[in-house]
Amino acid sequence: MGYLILSLVFATIGNISVKLSYGFQRVFPSITAFVFIGACLYFLTLSVQTIEVGIAYAIWSGVSIMATTIFGILLFNEKASRRKFLFISFIILGVMIIK
Repeated sequence: MGYLILSLVFATIGNISVKLSYGFQRVFPSITAFVFIGACLYFLTLSVQTIEVGIAYAIWSGVSIMATTIFGILLFNEKASRRKFLFISFIILGVMIIK
């Protein structure tokens, strides 16, 4: 589970870096995005050695979407709507039902 948590942290940082790269036009955020997304995939690969791939990927997807959405709202003033949180809740609920 530790590798999956590391993968989630790196995925979230990588996703924020993608936003900051402005379509890979800024060098440092672009490099950061590739490094963190690469690290994310590495640790996701390690996590599926002990967790079923479907469960690991469902958790990874749901938590990554939720974390990226929250940081998008907090850091980039993206719109926070009930509908957005409702459908993210459905994703989290789906992950909980699968597990």
